[in-house]
Amino acid sequence: MKKVLSFEDFKNSVNESIQFGSYHFSDRTSFGEHSDDLPEKGESKFLVMSHTEVEFDGRRYRLDGQHTSFGQSSKRYIIGIFDDEAAATEAYKNAVKKPVGAFVSFSMGTLTAKSKFAFMYNEKDGHLAKIKVR
Repeated sequence: MKKVLSFEDFKNSVNESIQFGSYHFSDRTSFGEHSDDLPEKGESKFLVMSHTEVEFDGRRYRLDGQHTSFGQSSKRYIIGIFDDEAAATEAYKNAVKKPVGAFVSFSMGTLTAKSKFAFMYNEKDGHLAKIKVR
């Protein structure tokens, strides 16, 4: 019989930066300069993005310029939309090494077009930045 994980062990084994591991986009403008690279209806591509959500003392917060907020959605920056998972993985690994500004958390996953303006994102790998106070 396989070892059953405690809830805490399970929670620590999940590698996601977006709460619940998925997100729904309801417009094309969220993708900015990458909107021409979006998948067609029924197709999927790989998306790499950074966002401003962080963890501090077990709670999630959103960094926003000079102050922090919670209970609001985090801001996102689309790094790229890729046809190839290997290219997406490389972009993800490079981005994690060099965060820019408040965009310190990262996510990579599949982006599926439900229609011309509706997209479902499912995270495959994520890095949620943790704030440490010394």
